Amino acid sequence: MKKTFLALLTMTLFACNSNDGKQIPDFSFNTLDGQTITSESIKGEATIICVWATWCGDCIREIPELNALVDKYSDNDKVNFIALSDENEATVNKSLVRFPFKFQHVVNAKEYSDQLSTGITKHFPQVLVVGKDLKVIFDVTENKEKIFNVLDNHIQDILK
Repeated sequence: MKKTFLALLTMTLFACNSNDGKQIPDFSFNTLDGQTITSESIKGEATIICVWATWCGDCIREIPELNALVDKYSDNDKVNFIALSDENEATVNKSLVRFPFKFQHVVNAKEYSDQLSTGITKHFPQVLVVGKDLKVIFDVTENKEKIFNVLDNHIQDILK
């Protein structure tokens, strides 16, 4: 009985901390490649947002799968891939040389990424799928599983 109660309590707490269904906060970002991305500019499109850190092993491990998604949708201008890092430009650029990551990169994004955090502490990586209406459809932190298929299925659903 005690184990059942703890399991239900844990699931309830995780459900309460989810971003699913929530509107993302408005934003205007300048990317490392000099582009401007705003919440208004991604409205009506599918968007993957990855909150990552250069020192995060799980973040680095999922880059190949995330890059494969970018490759799959490279000809579709209705799919956006945005990576947010709390770190500075020099640190992120140094990491990108070693671990190429094909998302559009925004640095010094702590204030915004903190708003996306679902727990008491921030966890990396955090990947969100944002729908056409700028609401979070899917949110996962500290992913240990293959993520390509899950994200791909969500993107396909949004594009229908």
